[in-house]
Amino acid sequence: MSSHDGVRFKVSGLLLWLALGPAAAMAGGWRVSADQTTLVCTTSASKCARIAAQFLDFTRLLRYLAAWDADYTPQPLVVFDMTADQANVWLLTTADRRENGIVGSKLLPGSEQTFAAIVESPEMVGENSSLQGMLLLYAQSIMLTGPTARYPPWYPLGISELVNGVILRNGGVVYFDHSAPFQPVLKTRQASARYDLKHLLEATAADLSGGDYREFLRRARSWAEFGLLMTPEQRAQYQELGLLMRQGADAEEAVQKAFGRPFSQVETEFEDGHWRKSAQFRLNLPGTSAPVPAVENVDGEQVNALLAQLKARAGEAHSKP
Repeated sequence: MSSHDGVRFKVSGLLLWLALGPAAAMAGGWRVSADQTTLVCTTSASKCARIAAQFLDFTRLLRYLAAWDADYTPQPLVVFDMTADQANVWLLTTADRRENGIVGSKLLPGSEQTFAAIVESPEMVGENSSLQGMLLLYAQSIMLTGPTARYPPWYPLGISELVNGVILRNGGVVYFDHSAPFQPVLKTRQASARYDLKHLLEATAADLSGGDYREFLRRARSWAEFGLLMTPEQRAQYQELGLLMRQGADAEEAVQKAFGRPFSQVETEFEDGHWRKSAQFRLNLPGTSAPVPAVENVDGEQVNALLAQLKARAGEAHSKP
């Protein structure tokens, strides 16, 4: 099956992870920890600091879009920035090599800590592709297991797709992609489906397992653009709709309460597409970016000890049914 920009996804239920390709051990490098996230890099201290800043702003972006409670703290995350050769030693399982996938990024959730690898490989197009792929994986994981886990699928998956391909600049400036550059690769053929707004809002995880998953993601992303990239008032309405439906409200009734106008009117506004001319694909996050702590040098022994944990987690993930 074809992929976009040389990136492939594997799909297991609703949790996605980017397929990875070949990979080499690290002899030493740099480490920085900030806000539950630890970055380990072997290329340069400046790159380590830059990636850390990206994760800090990206988590802030997800909190802003999804309206997380202020006291919510994401699970600790350890991220390795590595080459394809290094990933071949520390990350890939025998099954990964047998499938000969393209290496981009891989996320390995755990009960108390998540490991992740940003793998720089020639197949990834553009200097930010590997990092963008990892940010998308992180968004999918945290949106489907964190505070929005009990929301209807359109909410966590729509926001995840909205940040698909996002670019973050210094000072909390966000550029949303006008398309979804990273697409899932599905192993089974799925029947085509058309998700009108009612069908989209009422779809359950069970419905998606036998439906047109790609089409659902496309429509959920479009609905997220309609709700989150317009006015502050409409963003609040979109977020309230998610909360109402999380609490069991009927879709049409919840739309009426959240948007303050009949479902049919909101549906017409959404479907006619005129709103796209006013959608803001550039966003200045409110507040200020958190400072990145000083990057520290780590010797090969320390890095290899962390990598041994990554290798063990990769093996555990593959052994799960």
